Amino acid sequence: MMNRPITGTNGWNHFSVVLDVPVKSEVIAFGILLQGPGQIWMDELSFKIVDESVPVTEQNTVDHLVDEPVNLNFEG
Repeated sequence: MMNRPITGTNGWNHFSVVLDVPVKSEVIAFGILLQGPGQIWMDELSFKIVDESVPVTEQNTVDHLVDEPVNLNFEG
């Protein structure tokens, strides 16, 4: 949702994210990011398999990932 943030005060609404999940995946993690003051509620989350006619949601790509963990002591 980085390319389509939800802003302002809103009532309940439906939002979808479509992803290609690799066959060997073992876990799907999800959550909400709130930037600034406010409140967020989630309800009735679901996962559905869709066919290839449903386009994936536009995603920001990461240009470079390091080969090993960094800042594990949270001091940097």
